[in-house]
Amino acid sequence: MLQLLLVDDERSVVETLAETIPWEECGITVVHEALSGPMALHIMEDHQIDIVITDIRMPGMSGIELITAINSKWPHVRTILLTGYADFDYAKQAIAQNTFDYLLKPVSDEDLVESVQRVVKQIKDKWEEVASYQKTLYTLNENLPLLRANTLNELLRGSHSAALQDKLKLLELPFADGDNICLMLIRMEERFAEMPGQDSALMEYAICNIASEMMQKDYYLWHARDAHDYIVLIVKPKDSSKVGADAKSLLERYAALIQTNVQSYLKGAISILVGGWGQFPGQTKEIYEHAVTSMRRKMGHGKGLFVTTQDTVETGEVHTNWSLYEPPTLISLLDAGRFEDVEAKIRHIFRDMLNKDSGQDVSEQLIEAYHVLAGAFSYIIHKNGKTLSAVLSSEALKFFHAPTYTTATQLMDWSIRILQGIREDAEKELKDNHSSIVRMVRSFIDLNLAKDVSLPAIADHVHLHPVYLSKIYKAETGEPLTEYVYRLRMEKAAFLLRTTPAKVFEVAEIVGYNNTAYFIRVFKKFFDATPQEYRDDEGRG
Repeated sequence: MLQLLLVDDERSVVETLAETIPWEECGITVVHEALSGPMALHIMEDHQIDIVITDIRMPGMSGIELITAINSKWPHVRTILLTGYADFDYAKQAIAQNTFDYLLKPVSDEDLVESVQRVVKQIKDKWEEVASYQKTLYTLNENLPLLRANTLNELLRGSHSAALQDKLKLLELPFADGDNICLMLIRMEERFAEMPGQDSALMEYAICNIASEMMQKDYYLWHARDAHDYIVLIVKPKDSSKVGADAKSLLERYAALIQTNVQSYLKGAISILVGGWGQFPGQTKEIYEHAVTSMRRKMGHGKGLFVTTQDTVETGEVHTNWSLYEPPTLISLLDAGRFEDVEAKIRHIFRDMLNKDSGQDVSEQLIEAYHVLAGAFSYIIHKNGKTLSAVLSSEALKFFHAPTYTTATQLMDWSIRILQGIREDAEKELKDNHSSIVRMVRSFIDLNLAKDVSLPAIADHVHLHPVYLSKIYKAETGEPLTEYVYRLRMEKAAFLLRTTPAKVFEVAEIVGYNNTAYFIRVFKKFFDATPQEYRDDEGRG
């Protein structure tokens, strides 16, 4: 999706080039127009320009001066000089500024297209190089801590695929299926808890470094910050035989030393909980949830505590359905319009309940699930400024007033029906909005055909980014916006030539061309006849 900027002090030149060159075939999505160097720099401040085609001799700032300024601030931008002066000194200056090409006016469409296609290929080749294996490997290493933390958080949420082992190998993590692991939770307190985000992240890094330095002889460690702002440490013994009471005692000693050293060297308090043991990766989520529950129940709001949990946590007969609250939450997914992900999350929420033995009572969990789901659906409908009755069918609406589910299947089916209603309403609203935008665009063009109807000007009128507007218009109409403007100008010019006695230069001005010669050129390209030839042929017909 490349953007191009045309710069020339003659409006007719930039307008003709903008309208007559098949830019999309060259790989250009948006074409901007500027009538001076300063105007071009202003456009570049607001848009991601990739290629600039500029005249050399312009009043105020020359094309060479413009290219110098561009190279200084946007060195990635490719430039093409287009000028009527076959001056070798200019050519030398252009080469010195790393100009991609130097074309003499009058340039043929074919030569200009060929030059632009070559620069587009150069840009794409560069990005292919950036995306090469070596660059990807470098980027991977640069982001290794973040990728490791994200992967651990996925495991804590119970999400892992068959490709997990390959991913662990790529991330250089020494964990494998069936490994015995333990989990430690660290809660940062006192001054740590009051630090802003960047400082808090540095303290997290320092605490984990202390833990790694102390435990590296006996354990492999893998850490991440979880959704509760705890530091989670997955611990794997280097000696697989060290599991049981002795291993637990050793971990407790390490945890106490970590707590002491953090206080001594980082001058802040932490609470540490040593959790139970389990097998990687299948039991990771289970031992994590047990640890979080124990942290909440046993430590509460106490400071600087140290606790060891039982391998199992007694939580009574009723268990919270954690998938209701795991990030990304239903509300965040609905806010983002990720409807397929919402449906997947709903099915995940009910999966455990549907798999329960028939003798087990899940009624309490169904009540909890209903209220979370109904609340999320109500939130997104009301946030969009609508009532439930405006979006949902009368049958679906009854469920909000008097829930009648008796099984998990009934509640899940109702939830998916509600989601489908919300999705259909959102898609209809989006389509209506896009249709409205197209109407506004065409109205603006019709009223301003003799003025500035460039893509940036139209986008500014409808308060959208030019790239986004271009995509919407083409998706709705099947025609690029610039082609619509060009076609409308030509059709209106033809109508005026057929039905009025207006002179050719007057017709040119009415449809937005200040230079009659250029108008004749683009008219002939569209109709394969000059304006006068077209008028004469119509008169004879």
